[in-house]
Amino acid sequence: MDRRQGGALDLVSLQSIRPHELADPDRAQRIERRLVTDGLLRDPLMVGTVPHLDGYVLLDGTNRLQALQTLGLAYGMVQVIDYSGAGTVNLRTWSHSTPMPFEALVNRARDIPGVAVGPIAELGAADALASPSTVAVLLSTDRMAAVTRVEEYPHSRAEQLRALVDMYEHGMTRVDSDPASVEELAQSVCESSAGQVTLVSFPTITRSQVVTMALRNVLIPAGITRHVILEGRALRVNVPLEMLRDTRSLEDARTSLDRHLDTLQPRLYREPTILYDS
Repeated sequence: MDRRQGGALDLVSLQSIRPHELADPDRAQRIERRLVTDGLLRDPLMVGTVPHLDGYVLLDGTNRLQALQTLGLAYGMVQVIDYSGAGTVNLRTWSHSTPMPFEALVNRARDIPGVAVGPIAELGAADALASPSTVAVLLSTDRMAAVTRVEEYPHSRAEQLRALVDMYEHGMTRVDSDPASVEELAQSVCESSAGQVTLVSFPTITRSQVVTMALRNVLIPAGITRHVILEGRALRVNVPLEMLRDTRSLEDARTSLDRHLDTLQPRLYREPTILYDS
């Protein structure tokens, strides 16, 4: 099996995986405890290959990677995607729903170095998200504001994103979104909530930007980029952690993975799937 082809499952050195996101310590610790309890890595990390790049760009699984590294494991089970192929992945952006009130978040965002916060006219959210200076758009049922970069300040967009998400990440949930209809989404999210919520939406991020962040180790918060794997995402492979230790060579570990995969009967679901995992 050519392990470098799209969708292939493989074992690779954890040191060869380059994240573009910053791990969430709380989530990483929960995953670490679950790994120890189960003795299994259930789902592979999602990684992409890029021409002329040594190693892999981590597309999904930042907190699992952190947990595996904390446990001192040498290898990670990965699903390898050709990240340069236009038909292999659809890169979207999550929005965040937070219980922090709109005005409180606006006031706190003004304290982020190198940004300005100003109101957006009705139907202007999509235009704001398309602007290269926008860091994020904040929306409630009846108000919107844009957090924008002030170019004369040296702070990076990644720093500003981290500062913003740090303000509300406890208690926030991710919401799939489309920049063209984010105002309708905000109305739906706010109306369906029992209490006051604010929707935080982010400009589109490109594959080139993901690769650049990974190469430069300029990390954005986890939960902003969303990679939809068009050829099918592998789940519940259930690889024993013992297979990931450095007590054997990588090739021996890969042989064990092949034997494990031979015992499984994977099924490809063509319809959308709703997964009620925590």
